[in-house]
Amino acid sequence: MNRSSTTSRRALAVTTAAAATLLLASCASTGEGNADGGEGGTLTVAVYAGSWGESFDEAFIQPFEEATGATVEVVPGGPADWLTALRSSQGGTPAYDVVAFTPNVIPNAVAAGVVAPLDTDRIDAFDELNTTLAEQSNIDGTQYGLPLTVGATGIAYRTDQVDPAPTDWSDLLDPELCGHVAISPLTFNTGVEFLAGLINESGGSISNPDDVDAAFDQLAEIADCASAFPSDGTSVETALSNGDAWIAAHWDGRAFVQANAGEPIGFAYPESGSVGALTSLFVTEGTENEDLAYEFLQYVASSDYQPVFSEGTWYAASNDDNVYPDQFAEQITHGEGAYDDFVWIDYETLAPQLGDLQARWQQIFE
Repeated sequence: MNRSSTTSRRALAVTTAAAATLLLASCASTGEGNADGGEGGTLTVAVYAGSWGESFDEAFIQPFEEATGATVEVVPGGPADWLTALRSSQGGTPAYDVVAFTPNVIPNAVAAGVVAPLDTDRIDAFDELNTTLAEQSNIDGTQYGLPLTVGATGIAYRTDQVDPAPTDWSDLLDPELCGHVAISPLTFNTGVEFLAGLINESGGSISNPDDVDAAFDQLAEIADCASAFPSDGTSVETALSNGDAWIAAHWDGRAFVQANAGEPIGFAYPESGSVGALTSLFVTEGTENEDLAYEFLQYVASSDYQPVFSEGTWYAASNDDNVYPDQFAEQITHGEGAYDDFVWIDYETLAPQLGDLQARWQQIFE
């Protein structure tokens, strides 16, 4: 990963922290800010661990805490676990004040009433956020989430084994790659995203049962060709690194991190369309720290802080005004209009069917 801009990032952090302090002072004078007058308080935030969490801490939490005197308590985990915890705490104090959700969980979270509609007027930079990304957490005309980070699900492959480079989803079904293909289960995001990409290449939609049936027929033809069944991102990377698989559906940012570290890993954005992978942040319903939550989201939305997060994760972020390092800008799809041609899965329609689809996948690859 490129670290050539470390010095400039530190200078940026100092500058933006000072600016944030002036902003908070202004808010305090007009009666705005959190319930504690813009100082102190504790905010509980559920986000991912690992390099994602470390970058989130550096980009947003540290400057927020320094400027406000507040404390952010991070609860690591995954969207399904966080949704379960919020459901369990309904009627009392929510388990978290701010939570990260992916599109596959958003319809269930909204239906369960555990996330609150987002007051976009309280986010100064909301109009700078990519509209396509924001739409993914707009349910029936109501905005719920603040989009943060976006990845393109495409094709990661071993450059020393796969030649020519893949160009579209059906290349994973190439008989010449039989015995070297990683196929993720539908319990993992990229498994569903690969299925959606394969269907889209044929001109169909994952929301259409006939198109889904046709894709499962394709998968059945390569049932004996899968060499790995990675159930998370780290497992995909491990399979590619150690040669258990030569090709897999994967996220652009994580594939480029491997490539930039010197591994023989390439990434192809499919010609028929990449599938969008997105994480958005939500204010929980019933939080007693609503003002503090919105103050924190000011940092998350800002083009002052998002590029720091992106350089740490190698994923694009949602503010279209972000300025990225040259290597990042060359490798990662980003910015206004960049996601309009992505395949976005209709999880409102798909979610009730996922259990049955997972069972069908298991029958093929048991």
